[in-house]
Amino acid sequence: MDLAAANPATDTTRPFVKPPIEVRRIDVRIDDDGPMFWLDGRPGATALAHALSAVFPDGERFFIDAVRHYKDRIDDPALRRQVAAFVGQEAQHGHVHERYNAAAERRGFRVSRVTARALENTKRISAELPPIRQLAITCALEHFTAMMAEQLLADEIFAQGVPEPHASIWRWHAVEEAEHKAVAFDVYVAVGGSYGRRVGAYLITSVMFGITTFLNTLELMHHNGTLKDPRAVADLLDFLFLRPGLVPRILPGWFDYLRPDFHPWDRDDRAVIDTWKAKWAPKYTTLRTDQA
Repeated sequence: MDLAAANPATDTTRPFVKPPIEVRRIDVRIDDDGPMFWLDGRPGATALAHALSAVFPDGERFFIDAVRHYKDRIDDPALRRQVAAFVGQEAQHGHVHERYNAAAERRGFRVSRVTARALENTKRISAELPPIRQLAITCALEHFTAMMAEQLLADEIFAQGVPEPHASIWRWHAVEEAEHKAVAFDVYVAVGGSYGRRVGAYLITSVMFGITTFLNTLELMHHNGTLKDPRAVADLLDFLFLRPGLVPRILPGWFDYLRPDFHPWDRDDRAVIDTWKAKWAPKYTTLRTDQA
């Protein structure tokens, strides 16, 4: 599915309506007797997923703080409601991934060490960097999660061989990342964030995020013994660069962010959000939306 669009968020030739940001509660029950390498039996790809999940709880709290710092400077009532819903979604993501990470720990993925480092890093950034730079970093990381969410929702290859409840959890997280992908960015623009700071933070964050995620993945593989298996390492590289090739798939979106006129809704993924709601939506409770 081609999600590229000619700046739909600012196109005045047709109305553009963002999907509502819905705060949902999802039940998480991981079967401890299920397959350890649940991502299509791939050790490297499964470790990559857990490396991402390990940093989500503290990462989400960092995003919440960075955006909420500016809530009193937002004049647009619609954006204020979106911020409230963004906070609600990210808080739910943190809670769910804490339980998800605990289940992974029981299965042999030592995610607690990765999580501890993530907490220290977010504490250091919060203490050392001014709020506007923290918000710029949040915009960058929100773009990364949106790009990955787009791939997961648009192409079922990423869910091949993935059992429940893993598939539901990751799709649920992805659809909410897609729904709120512009909130931090719109707040950044609303409070006068500059293009230079936005791109500078993005370039640095891209390097740090890529290196850290890869090293965390290798660490998880080391502790569960699969790093010694050349086939498992090859599997990780295969997933990243060939089949399905996550890295080359997100490269067009990565370059999009460098444009001075970029907006997150330049890539219109409302269709895949609707597909999730119609086809994949797990049982959840909607707590509230950003609509008045």
